[in-house]
Amino acid sequence: MGRTDQAGGDGKGPVVVSLDGLREARGARADQSANQALLREALRELDVLLRGGRTVVWDATALNRGQRSLVQRVARGRGALVTYAVMLVPEEVVARRNADRAYPVPDGVLASQLRRFAPPFPGEAHRIWYIGSEGTVLDTAGTLDGED
Repeated sequence: MGRTDQAGGDGKGPVVVSLDGLREARGARADQSANQALLREALRELDVLLRGGRTVVWDATALNRGQRSLVQRVARGRGALVTYAVMLVPEEVVARRNADRAYPVPDGVLASQLRRFAPPFPGEAHRIWYIGSEGTVLDTAGTLDGED
């Protein structure tokens, strides 16, 4: 499956639902041919986990509001709080990091993703973390714990 228990498999820690992980389980991480079926499977998995009261990390590229809305709909249906972690990284850093990845995104695909990126804005989730190149939270929109 596309899950990874993050707390040693004890069933209590956060669970990652990864579209790349599901592709890899089907035989090829880069295979985009069954994306719709894979997305339906991942959304069902998300729903089951949230229904069970689990904390879930959705690991997928969500470039725009339309892509994020599918996950939002499932989370809203289960009364789950949603935090977006938005990476605000200059394009040259993205390209350099991509080249060093175990599974780099093809240059043309990466360029297309960068053009289509539309970050979430306050109000689209319960909390949004805007994270810089160094991995630190630069700004937060909304809070769940009373901090800004």
